[in-house]
Amino acid sequence: MAPRNWERILGLDVGDRRIGLAFCSTLGVGSSMVVPAGFLEVRSQEQAVKDLAELAEEEGVGAVVVGMPYINGMENRQTVKVRAFAEVLRAALPERIEMFSWDESYSSASAQSMLVDAELKHSGKAKRGRVDAVAASLILQSFVDAHKVVPGGL
Repeated sequence: MAPRNWERILGLDVGDRRIGLAFCSTLGVGSSMVVPAGFLEVRSQEQAVKDLAELAEEEGVGAVVVGMPYINGMENRQTVKVRAFAEVLRAALPERIEMFSWDESYSSASAQSMLVDAELKHSGKAKRGRVDAVAASLILQSFVDAHKVVPGGL
């Protein structure tokens, strides 16, 4: 299913301990902008799903993009976990919000490399979420680029 014209999309990099967040907003100049938006600590799957559903409602998103962690195009244990999480999240979201999965291969490694290149510290507990947020933005940017999500349609 091709994505529709949305004003706001939420991108997720789902991990066991944290979920990286990113938003895409369409701009009136015929383009869109993706920005990292922090991370959510996962204390329990139920609470994470509840928090994400509330965030999606509050932010007025029209779609959620969940990064799927494949390795060389193949599923693995983490892919199965993320897919199960995404199914629970899908059930918690209003029907009007569309949901997509997107190959996130190597997004965390790319995010970490980008932060090193930018000379931003990303080690230590307080900084690890930065990698998750940047990874979520890379996933969402890839999705947006592939679907040419802009104001006025595809």
